Amino acid sequence: MKKILLSTFLFASVSANAQMTSANEPAIGETSTMFLCDSLSDNLNAISGSGVTWDYTGLNGYQGETRVVDVVDPASTPFAASYPASTKAFQVENTLTTYFTSTASERVSQGFQFNEASFGDVLATYTNDEQTMVTYPFALGGLIVDAYDGNVDYTFNGFPVSETLTGTAYSWVDGQGTLDLPNGISLPNVIRYKSIDTAATIVPLLGAAELMKTQYEYYDYTDQNLPIFIHTTISLALPGGGLPLAELSLVLSKYEANYASIDDINKFTFNVFPNPAKDMISVKGNFSAEATGSIIDQSGRVLETINIQSGQSINISDLATGSYFFTIQDSGFITTKTIVKK
Repeated sequence: MKKILLSTFLFASVSANAQMTSANEPAIGETSTMFLCDSLSDNLNAISGSGVTWDYTGLNGYQGETRVVDVVDPASTPFAASYPASTKAFQVENTLTTYFTSTASERVSQGFQFNEASFGDVLATYTNDEQTMVTYPFALGGLIVDAYDGNVDYTFNGFPVSETLTGTAYSWVDGQGTLDLPNGISLPNVIRYKSIDTAATIVPLLGAAELMKTQYEYYDYTDQNLPIFIHTTISLALPGGGLPLAELSLVLSKYEANYASIDDINKFTFNVFPNPAKDMISVKGNFSAEATGSIIDQSGRVLETINIQSGQSINISDLATGSYFFTIQDSGFITTKTIVKK
């Protein structure tokens, strides 16, 4: 039988709606449309405790880019067969799905699935030992340390891989206070649920590796049962650091972020052609020689940044098929186009 280290200190000052309970556990059918934000945004990890303020007033986003976040029946997802014990799935459109069960006393995860450009669909399945995420009620000071055990499946160099996955998860409500967002949005009585999952696995030809998921979820239970702000990073890396072999970074907000004004957008223009393209694109515009160009995936992760000149050709043959953002920054202004890799 697994052992769970559970430490819960319920402060008398914590109000009833500033804690996670079975009453505000999200149900199948609950949904929220959230705005995609800059994946390089600070996770504000150091700001924790009671009465804190998380200042995201400088948060930037991608205008018109949204993601649906909802709770669905796992049977309706493409990977239902890998999570037969799950009764709910927390789904971020085209990006990340967490599979779990919930009762009046706890929420337990059977694993998660995410899509990464290099590895395709990565499935972490806790088939041998599930992960306890929350025990109710869960408020500021609550901490769970829990071991989990299963498999991770993905594609490496064109070949399917299935390896063991053994790790430890830390979950706690690490802060309660005010969430400040752009456009004068200030939300009091918000709690932050933080989880860090670190697991050991094997990558063929490379050996030992670590799969780590760090997630911050901000809840305003006076508004909805789903998070109002999410900051997630998932990486597969060799022990000891270095560049990740695969990485997903995702920042979502229920409320709109900052965008460049119309005047700023019109400071310079550019075109990308051909679009769609298979191997090469060319960029032509009225930006300066000091401009930089970035290719950004649908989760907001920056894949490549280069110095860019008008008329320059860029090789995109290594990108997976799909849509990307191509952003040029010049003299403090930013313009973005959508490109499609065939």
